[in-house]
Amino acid sequence: MTIERQLLYPKHWPAWIGLGLLWLLAHLPRRLSYALGAGIGRLFYYFAKARRHICEVNLKLCFPELSDAEHALLVKKTMRNQGVGLMETLRVWFIAPEKLGVELELLGREHLEVAEGEPGVIVIGTHFTTLDVCGTLIGFQYPSDSFYRKHKNPVFEYILSRSRGRYGEPIHRRDIKRALRRLREGRRLYYLPDQDYGRKSTEFVPFFGIPASTTIATSTLAKGGRARVVYAKQQRLDSGRRYRVEMIPLDNFPSGDPIADARAINALLEENIRLVPEQYMWVHRRFKTRPKGEAGFY
Repeated sequence: MTIERQLLYPKHWPAWIGLGLLWLLAHLPRRLSYALGAGIGRLFYYFAKARRHICEVNLKLCFPELSDAEHALLVKKTMRNQGVGLMETLRVWFIAPEKLGVELELLGREHLEVAEGEPGVIVIGTHFTTLDVCGTLIGFQYPSDSFYRKHKNPVFEYILSRSRGRYGEPIHRRDIKRALRRLREGRRLYYLPDQDYGRKSTEFVPFFGIPASTTIATSTLAKGGRARVVYAKQQRLDSGRRYRVEMIPLDNFPSGDPIADARAINALLEENIRLVPEQYMWVHRRFKTRPKGEAGFY
């Protein structure tokens, strides 16, 4: 991508200076980057009080069996991982995957293969702090399209589009027709269905035993794109030196029952979270939308 001339105007210089500083941070040695990310996460714990509150509420709801001490420790670990994930994201923005100095253990890679003339694959990613680094490492080997929401700052939008577009096509989140066409052409689509998207095209499906507003669009995409669906189970190992991702195929998907399909995805997500609960992005208000008449949690 070439830089548009208007992005070089003086009004954008502060954004470019900020990106320059982020570039420098991204090029720190990996171990130092991990340590800095952990330190940033500790600062998040003490100063990002609103996000810490959301994290505390989510973990209380989803892990009621924890003692107060265990809960407090998990909150601290989770906030620490937010900082680690932030530094990992910076690194994949500015550094080529083969130069990151990390290893990817990819299990079930055969489920990502697409035979010539066959429809594509929907890869279900979820909001772990490893999302960007694992998505980049996988995309380097198996290029995948992805939905995106345009950034308000044009300079950051340029950088993000450049990063997203290296291993697949960024598709505007409302351009469903293009996503379906790409899937029918045999492409892969990296898709994230695990946030609270309100009441439109959603159903209340159990997540850790709690009714959670869950999108049913995954079934629509799979049916319209005639695509297979796999879940990307992920975790960070060895202080960010290794990442393990297992591709788990969803059989009989879509099943014809979008609610049952959403239950299946949430069940896989729960299994992944219980493996490494501190690596999930609990700072999002996953239970923001409540059934009518039910009080909010936050």
